[in-house]
Amino acid sequence: MWFVDMIPPLANIYYIPLMSYVAMARKWRPRSFDEMVGQEHIAQTLKNAIATGNIHHAFLFTGTRGVGKTTSARILAAMLNCTSEKKPCRECENCKAITTGSSMDVSEFDAASNSGVDEMRELLEGTEYPPMSSKYKALIIDEVHALSSKAWSSMLKTLEEPPSYLVFILATTEVNKVPATILSRVLRFDFKRLSPMQISKRLAFICEQEGISAEQEALSIISEKADGSMRDSLTIFDEVFAYSGKTITAESVQNALGIPSNALYFELVQSFEAHDAKGSFAVLEKAMASGVEVQMFLNGLIRFLRNFLYAKIGLSAEQLEISQASLDSLKALAPTFEQGDILRIAKIITELSEKCSAKYGLNPRLLAEAEFSKIAWLDRVVNIKEALENLQSVPHAPLKEENQKKISPTGSTGFTTSAGSAGSTTTAATATSTGSTTATAASTAAGDFRLTI
Repeated sequence: MWFVDMIPPLANIYYIPLMSYVAMARKWRPRSFDEMVGQEHIAQTLKNAIATGNIHHAFLFTGTRGVGKTTSARILAAMLNCTSEKKPCRECENCKAITTGSSMDVSEFDAASNSGVDEMRELLEGTEYPPMSSKYKALIIDEVHALSSKAWSSMLKTLEEPPSYLVFILATTEVNKVPATILSRVLRFDFKRLSPMQISKRLAFICEQEGISAEQEALSIISEKADGSMRDSLTIFDEVFAYSGKTITAESVQNALGIPSNALYFELVQSFEAHDAKGSFAVLEKAMASGVEVQMFLNGLIRFLRNFLYAKIGLSAEQLEISQASLDSLKALAPTFEQGDILRIAKIITELSEKCSAKYGLNPRLLAEAEFSKIAWLDRVVNIKEALENLQSVPHAPLKEENQKKISPTGSTGFTTSAGSAGSTTTAATATSTGSTTATAASTAAGDFRLTI
């Protein structure tokens, strides 16, 4: 029949497989306060409140991105409605419904895309009815700072006198935009930025559970890149995992993220120590040839100088979150550099990084080369106290006979200047009770001390 000809042949049918991979940030999202990283003070407070029954009707979670605000809101909603003694148990119907997002008693509202007063009124209309199968009706409002002034006003009355079963959980990254009338009616919890060590330990745990072999230094690089955000670290980890597979090394992380190798920084510092401006230019050329932007190269150099300084001070490899071999290499690097030298270079590089930002619209490579040549030209920093002690320890040279005659015999102190064909000579004399004592500058044969500020 005619419709049979319209059926395409089987060879042209494409089968699209279902996506089974779940992103690390979603797969390893905490499901209880015990799994939260770096927010122990908030977790303990909320657990105590639920255990004692002292539950406030409104909470405000504030902090930078990716530190667990929305996740904590979901965990709190699950603990409020969990029917088991261990809260949340993850096994009861309420916990499962909240985890999958199908609970009728827990609503999530994105204020960033629904900031108007009409959306807020529609949301609050549902709060007039008691919960269907739970003890509390939880209203989670994410990015709450994006609400309009009229939306805030429409929510204020309900927030001030809510029903006994209603709990507001607000989350924001910009608490300064939340009206004072709202702040005075909520319990505020400030979420901390995670330290690189906290992120690194969590990533190491995830690698162990996933059967992934990862170097500690590789995880440290990811932790530094995440800038205090656990979610960002897992997103970066996903990218690195896709590149390197089950074995993650520091080199594979640098290649995947376009981060300069530490070998370039070692070579650069050695060029600075040797006063080799040409060598420093060659290092910058290698970095740019590998696709690294000047700004990223400088940011990495600042972190490298930080580790270099701490290695000189005497911090351990565990404290710096690097391997022992890397620490030994840092300690052996540039033996003539003192702490003052490293601090001075770090200050110059930090200022250079600001100048190379996009807002200046200048040639960042030219700026970097100019500052590198300046650093290479500089001499070592000398401790003024040590220099003065060295000067005092130099044996005094005897005064010439004509200068001795010019010293006042009355015991007073004075300066006498005599002019000659080669220039002028200044002599200081000081008399004591037992006679006169003379002080002279150290001769050049005793040593040349140059102070560099």
